[in-house]
Amino acid sequence: MNINVLITTIGRRGTLTKIFKEELNKIGGKVIVTDNSPLAPALYQADNYYLTPRVDDENYIERIIEICQKEEIKVIIPLLEKSFPIFDRARDIFKEKGIILLLSKAETFEKCKDKYKLYEYFKGNSILTPESYLCQDLGSDFSFPLFIKPRTGQGSQDIFKVKDQKELNFFSKYIDNPIIQEYIEGTEYTIDTLSDLEGNLLSAVPRKRIEVRSGEVSKSVTVKDDRLINWAKNIIEDLGIIGPANLQAIITPEDEIKFIELNPRFGGGVPLSYQAGINYPLLISKMVKGEEVRPFLGNFEDGLAMLRYDTPLFRRIDELGEKND
Repeated sequence: MNINVLITTIGRRGTLTKIFKEELNKIGGKVIVTDNSPLAPALYQADNYYLTPRVDDENYIERIIEICQKEEIKVIIPLLEKSFPIFDRARDIFKEKGIILLLSKAETFEKCKDKYKLYEYFKGNSILTPESYLCQDLGSDFSFPLFIKPRTGQGSQDIFKVKDQKELNFFSKYIDNPIIQEYIEGTEYTIDTLSDLEGNLLSAVPRKRIEVRSGEVSKSVTVKDDRLINWAKNIIEDLGIIGPANLQAIITPEDEIKFIELNPRFGGGVPLSYQAGINYPLLISKMVKGEEVRPFLGNFEDGLAMLRYDTPLFRRIDELGEKND
């Protein structure tokens, strides 16, 4: 059985698209991608692409189903968190058509999306995490600097370090529904994980974030840290994550690990974990086929660095978005 994969709202994820295309083509499969803009550069890296309405359009799922039927899609991988509830509500429709939705249950992705709920989960399970407050609960028992960001959101938008009361007052009004957090010094790590369809963790690759640009890691290196891997297994499996996820943590100068975020989707730096030995397309294909995939935690190349740079893509403007419509 050939496995054709649909990745939605692909945006700028050109490297991820090329990884799926290369690996799926080896086993007779294809990667199809979608976006609502013909200017999304990753569209043109796939085996085929389709334009869709915005994810909140009433015809969005109908368009996705149309694409799935045309391309004989076996698994859908959503990337945009805003689309997760929309896909979840259509989960039974996809199941009836023999399509696997590689997405955690609503209870799980809603807890991850809401950074205060995730903070409460960490605290309730004795997992070290920065102290966090909603504006109305801040009180006076805190010290600057602080960290302020949207309670929900994706892509590290509207995240600010605040150094005094004046800045706190401003950003508390500027950011819609903010969460305020203790500012933690230390080194940031992201742990790329992959779980099977039953929620068993198969792989966990910690990578140190050396440089971040526009909210996405641009320089990173893999690190075999058993503590991070073990914590990832405990957290990911306890929450019932399905498919890909990325768990973020800070290791303080005192060598404490404090967890800050969990995103139940592919992270921007996942090409590094792939290059370090985690063949995501092949593993997902095996899961979809019902083949046994055993956990291989810690089995990746240590000390592999990723140094990203911009690569232009050239197309005639009058050819963009016309391939399938």
